[in-house]
Amino acid sequence: MLAFAAVVLVAATAGSVLTAAPSTTDQKRKVDSELAQTRKRLDAARGRESVLTSQVETYSAKLREVESQLTPLETKLKGLEAEVAQLEAKLAILNASLERERRKLQNAEIRLGQTRRALGDRLRQIYNMGEPDPIMAMLQAGSISAAVETTDVMRRITDRDGELVTGARRVAEEVRASRDKIRDDRDEVQRSEERAQAAAQEVRTTTDALQQRRDQLAKVRGERKNLLARVSGDREQIEAEARELERESASLAAKIVAAQNPGIPVDSTVSSAGMIWPTHGTLTSGFGYRWGRMHEGIDIAVPNGTPVVAAASGTVIQAGWGGGYGNLVVIDHGGGIATAYAHNTSLAVSVGQHVTQGSVVAYSGSTGHSTGPHVHFEVRVGGAARDPMGYL
Repeated sequence: MLAFAAVVLVAATAGSVLTAAPSTTDQKRKVDSELAQTRKRLDAARGRESVLTSQVETYSAKLREVESQLTPLETKLKGLEAEVAQLEAKLAILNASLERERRKLQNAEIRLGQTRRALGDRLRQIYNMGEPDPIMAMLQAGSISAAVETTDVMRRITDRDGELVTGARRVAEEVRASRDKIRDDRDEVQRSEERAQAAAQEVRTTTDALQQRRDQLAKVRGERKNLLARVSGDREQIEAEARELERESASLAAKIVAAQNPGIPVDSTVSSAGMIWPTHGTLTSGFGYRWGRMHEGIDIAVPNGTPVVAAASGTVIQAGWGGGYGNLVVIDHGGGIATAYAHNTSLAVSVGQHVTQGSVVAYSGSTGHSTGPHVHFEVRVGGAARDPMGYL
């Protein structure tokens, strides 16, 4: 529509009244209406895609946060589980030691019982016989040697009784010490094991909760990513529809221009700005906003391979592929002014080459983002795009 409006504006300035074939105009109006609706759908799809992309990024960030919390907990859990294993191994060793101590205890208790019985027998014997008097034993012996011998025997008996009592006491103390040591060791290991198991269970509970949280986040993120993929597919399909409608609209605009005006004169006359038209053809699109985007130059419809000439003398500062511009030539004319010639099928100049006004710099085509063979011509001052019609 903007291309058509530009042509109408030029024709009105020349004092002409333009009319287009009603059927073609109606068809273009319908296509433009469909294009507008498609663009609304495209904006909505892009909006949904942006929201979903943001949600996926949010869930990904949350997932990374949970995983960062899980890592130290999993490390701590492994350490606690290793500690529990070590304590269980220590407990097994102590249990074995306990069993040995129990056997020693049983033997000690047997010895203690034997000692106590022997002591009891001796005490009963002393009670029944009475404690022997050393003097009486000497008088009754009949001789000093017999008395001495009797005294020695009595001393040995007394010493044996003392040893019996001392041995019984020592065995009893050993039994008590063995019991106390076994009890203390076992209690300490059990307390350590209980603490480690409690800590491990706490870490395990926290880890399980975080694992569930991570699984939930991963599930939601997966759902959002699947939905994003579907929305992206819809967006790509709508973009394809929009591009097709744009091509159809541009084609209809060209037909309308051709029906209304056989072509705006494009000649090599030098303008007041010192430039000439880069080629001879039909102006199909002017400078300004077109389909919601800025069109920073003019489009001149020509057949493939039509010579494209320099609008003014200057130095070539670009000659090669320019992305959406296709094969592009840019000429610096000095004073901050440059011109660009896009969508060419081939180039006739190279970077650094000086060209004169009217010399061929390229041959027209439809490379890059183009709906058909034409020359896209731009004028830039200080890098900013200006309406070329003010310079031609």
